[in-house]
Amino acid sequence: MGLGAAKQRLACLIAARNYGDTVVASVFLRRLVLREFADRYLVWTRPQMAFLFKDVPDCEVMVSAFPVGTAKQFGRTAIPVFLRTAWQIRRRRPSITLDLTGDIRERWLALLLSGRSHVHIGWAKGHPYRRLIRNPLGAGRPLVTVPADVPSVYGAYELMLEALAPSTASTRAREASFEASRRSSAHAAGSELRVGFHPFASQPSKLWPARHWRQLAAQIAARGARITAYAAPGERRELEKLFAGVGQVELVTVGLEEFAERLRALDLLVGLDSFAVHMAYRQGIRTVTINAGTPPQLWAPPQERGLGGPGGCTHYPCYNVAPCRGVSGEYACVRSVSPSDVLSAIDDMRIQTDG
Repeated sequence: MGLGAAKQRLACLIAARNYGDTVVASVFLRRLVLREFADRYLVWTRPQMAFLFKDVPDCEVMVSAFPVGTAKQFGRTAIPVFLRTAWQIRRRRPSITLDLTGDIRERWLALLLSGRSHVHIGWAKGHPYRRLIRNPLGAGRPLVTVPADVPSVYGAYELMLEALAPSTASTRAREASFEASRRSSAHAAGSELRVGFHPFASQPSKLWPARHWRQLAAQIAARGARITAYAAPGERRELEKLFAGVGQVELVTVGLEEFAERLRALDLLVGLDSFAVHMAYRQGIRTVTINAGTPPQLWAPPQERGLGGPGGCTHYPCYNVAPCRGVSGEYACVRSVSPSDVLSAIDDMRIQTDG
């Protein structure tokens, strides 16, 4: 057991960031539970993401909006709910609080919850993740400082997991069994390849050109694959416009929880640098990620394919700040990924169907 031999009584994970971050955190927590780090667990997260933790054993979920993340939605009415939720968690007296961000704002959130032990991750000088966080007063005392030669967030969380709860023969067996069941439950029936598209993201700089999506759909359909394009309910018109005239694409607009379940019917998801590829990985689905201003290796799920590069942009990597917005060569990085690049990645993955 990391952090000394004693098992924690109540471990509270702060998952306050964007959807993709929380999806990845849910995978981390499930593995922490398999390593028997604590007797009980509590997650503080956004209401939309609570479903991610409902199948975690001995875990309570408490929700509110947060004053952090890209989509804060932290208006006047959210403040009392936020403070009340923090007080309710504090009354439960967590024996330890955890965050996987390493930002001073998460450490402030932890102070609201407990005066006890808080454990967070750190990022070495030169690590790309440092571009995404704020630490004007320094990085504090992280349990793990992720070196720059471990650029993947998933790899960083592996180091954090090992520091919190070192693996043993028995925990490795449990994790292998869980991983096998996760993968085996996510397969399409039949011999045809089932491919999903998730073509939207929260930032315009991440969007892949519409003509590329249509060309990719036509080329994949010509191989006999079935294609389903997903979006949120409010994006239905945009989705219809995007694939107008491409008759082989089924359009599905559903909420987050139903989207997660529907992913299990796929063999592969092609998506942007957004939560969808992390959700697919969580559900045991293979992924190809089309990246924009962030290097592919930062967010690509383990053993999956991330595509991207500068495309001639002198600002790359800009980490989606997009200083090229509105000028010649706008969003050249994401536009430089071609449909043939995606097809080659799919071929290289050698995905097997059930047929």
